[in-house]
Amino acid sequence: MGGRRRREHRPLAIDGSHWRADGRPKVRYASQADALHAADERAREADVQLQVYRCEFCGGWHMGSRNRRDD
Repeated sequence: MGGRRRREHRPLAIDGSHWRADGRPKVRYASQADALHAADERAREADVQLQVYRCEFCGGWHMGSRNRRDD
């Protein structure tokens, strides 16, 4: 009835490090080696450089781009 819109539900809406830019959850890798291997494959396939980092929340490893400006 009302004009209220429902917001998209994001389970475990915790740290942004668990979510991709498109809103989907990031892949959790069990080891740094697994994450580095996946990042290397992505670099070859799509010419995208990704960083890997250990997640303080889940203890796994994630990949992500680092958008930093060098001023």
